[in-house]
Amino acid sequence: MNNLKIVWSVRTECGPEREKNEDSVYPNKSGSKIAPFKAAICDGLGGHAKGEVASKIGSDSMNSKETSLVKIIESANYKINSYQEKNIEAKGMGTTMTALSIDENGLMEVAHVGDSRCYVLSKRNIIKITEDQNVPGYKNILKQALGTKEKLEIQKIDFQLNEGDVVFLCTDGLYNEFGEEYFKKRLQEGVSANTLVGEALLQKPKDNVSAIVINVMSK
Repeated sequence: MNNLKIVWSVRTECGPEREKNEDSVYPNKSGSKIAPFKAAICDGLGGHAKGEVASKIGSDSMNSKETSLVKIIESANYKINSYQEKNIEAKGMGTTMTALSIDENGLMEVAHVGDSRCYVLSKRNIIKITEDQNVPGYKNILKQALGTKEKLEIQKIDFQLNEGDVVFLCTDGLYNEFGEEYFKKRLQEGVSANTLVGEALLQKPKDNVSAIVINVMSK
């Protein structure tokens, strides 16, 4: 399965209720390339100072030669904590981060902190890869996020992708509007991130809305 082609679409929007977009995505433009490929989605903590700065530090950290996603997240966490120490107005800022890499053989590695999500559509089944790290009974309160503690417990998952699979990253602003069956149906139909986010905006969401849809194809 060498030389897999990765075709991806991305979109991130503020939404009608929020004053600014605190989500951030990597890559920030749709495109295609031969594997290897990296992507990440980050959701700055809503209502906290500089959430958009924290999420941008997270997504920008993907633009490095480092191959370990855990090290990338740890580095972003260190930078966010350092930023808060130097900028009093940013105290309390943080972000979720769900990052992935896909190698030439279709092995996907995922590293995850917070409650953004990674799904895989494979053989007409939708599989939720990540676990939401929320305080039980409080879906809006995170157990941890980048910038909230020095040492993070990063969820790490390996998943073997096959030709024709679709990987889907999204923030809670999107999945709070739709159920998994809806995502399954739309991804089977070949929906793009642009269209999915557009459909969510029609629901007048209370949060920022972001998605990355990644198609795994033969060269």
